[in-house]
Amino acid sequence: MKDSPRGWGLAVVVPAFNEEQLLAGCIESLHQVLGGSGVDFEIVVVNNGSTDGTSVVAASLADRLSRVQVLSHEQRGIGGAFRSGMDRISKRKVMLWPADMVATRENLIPYLRRLEEADVLVGVRQRRVGYNPLMRFNAWLYPWLVRLILGLRLRDVNWICVYPTEALRRLKLRHTGIPMLVEMLAGLKEQGATFAEVDVQMQERLGGRPSASRLRVMIATLRGLLELGIRRVTGRQRFLD
Repeated sequence: MKDSPRGWGLAVVVPAFNEEQLLAGCIESLHQVLGGSGVDFEIVVVNNGSTDGTSVVAASLADRLSRVQVLSHEQRGIGGAFRSGMDRISKRKVMLWPADMVATRENLIPYLRRLEEADVLVGVRQRRVGYNPLMRFNAWLYPWLVRLILGLRLRDVNWICVYPTEALRRLKLRHTGIPMLVEMLAGLKEQGATFAEVDVQMQERLGGRPSASRLRVMIATLRGLLELGIRRVTGRQRFLD
């Protein structure tokens, strides 16, 4: 697959729902690490229907930091927020970054060093920070099911990835939650994208409880994956127009 011309430009989309306390630390760290990397970058904060002071914090960040922009809309889930951010970006590569995690050189630079190695860079966590036994089991089971159902032979499918912007825009995505992550990877594979896995460190959350630790989220994620597989087998799943 070719998206021409190719360049080193990188956009980072950060969905934020009620992240008043954590957003500044995340965006400031991203801006600092990217600013010292030599990569042309932009950061788009998507205020995803927050009811706290997230919008005020985001506006302040955009005023202080030259490469940060903000957009706001009603809550649309992480997938809807990511798609909104995609409409604003101008760089040829894009990544989705959690608003509750700071960026360190250790967890971001490995991606930046390999931006042009493949169309898609798939982050592989070397250690699952803060995972309980059920989450660890699910972290083993889910990639195995993704391999079985979608044919994606990847060690980690739910972490931070770098995607080719234009190829991602061509996809017809159905999901807005966690299953969207594998849906994007499967759709890019169907387009002929090349993949490379990047070993990265998982940074500890700044606060709060990860949604993936909730049993109902795990069940919904597995249900979404099975639905995606069924739609593919029956020919109802089309990633492209």
